[in-house]
This record gives sequence, structure tokens and C-alpha cells, in this order.
Amino acid sequence: MPLDNEQALIERCRRGQLDAFEEIFRHYEPLLLRLAGRMLEDREAAEDAVQDAMVKAYRSIGRFRAEATLSTWLYRIVANTCYDRLAKRKREGWVDLENASEPAAGGHAEIRHHLRRALAGLTPKLKTCFVLYAQEGYKQREIAEMLGLQEGTVKAHVFRAKEQLRAAMAPRMKEWAP
Repeated sequence: MPLDNEQALIERCRRGQLDAFEEIFRHYEPLLLRLAGRMLEDREAAEDAVQDAMVKAYRSIGRFRAEATLSTWLYRIVANTCYDRLAKRKREGWVDLENASEPAAGGHAEIRHHLRRALAGLTPKLKTCFVLYAQEGYKQREIAEMLGLQEGTVKAHVFRAKEQLRAAMAPRMKEWAP
């Protein structure tokens, strides 16, 4: 859902008019926060990542070429910012204490917990492609454009993510069957 006056706003941003970028930010912030939140699984970290990504976007708006939509360009910046944060977490041995403990047995909450842990075990690229495809509802062609990948690569990432999630969830599936 692009802004009606998006091209004009981009031109105003290129001339240094901060209010134009604020309008773009307000429009796309909910979508970008949802992506970052699903990638990082932490609301505060997602907000920080989106803020950092938007600063990068503002600084580089002069290099934005309309070969892709503005939303695609912003998604790519947010995804790359999240990749960097995930890599840093891995290097530092980060543990999500909030979601680390086993939940009490109890249906959907337990399934969500294990699925969240299985998603956390995916590589950032697999997770991003899966989240955008399965949770956000984007077509693989759109994801390829957003992330600067070939469509076949996105298809392979989604397939591998599904296989890894299936394998991670399989031991529990018998417990949850009625």
C-alpha cells in the first residue's frame, strides 16, 4: 500500500525535508515493525532495529532508485539490519530468557512456544523468507525483490525452512495429536 504522493515525498526527502521522511516513516512503520518483530522475536529489539534502519534509509534516500518500490527498499534495509543484529546475538551467545523456559503443558501455547523455538533455530535468510511468505503472505517473487535474491533462491529457502520446521516439530506432534 504505497502512499498516494510517494514520489513527491521521496523528492522532498532528497532535498532534506525531514517532515516528508517522517510521513513515509509513519506510513510504513507498522509493517516494518512486524517484520523486525518476527525476525528478532523481541519487541524492543525490533523497535531499535527499525529506528536504525530508518536512519540508514534517510541517509541514503538520495541513492534510492525507483527500480523497486519504496516499501521493498525499506523492507530490505530492515531485513539487513535484523540480519546484523541476529549475527551479533549469535557471536555474543545471546539467550532469550523470556522464551527459554519450557511452558507448562497446555495446547496452543505450548505449540506456539515450540514453533517459536524452531523458528529461532533457522538461519536468518531461511527465517526471513519463511516469515515473509508464510506469516506475512508475500509472494515469492515479491520476497526475492525485497531481499535482492533470485526467485528460485527464495523458493529453496522457504522449502528448506519448512523441512527444518517440520523436523524440529515432529517429535512433539504425537504428543499434541488428539
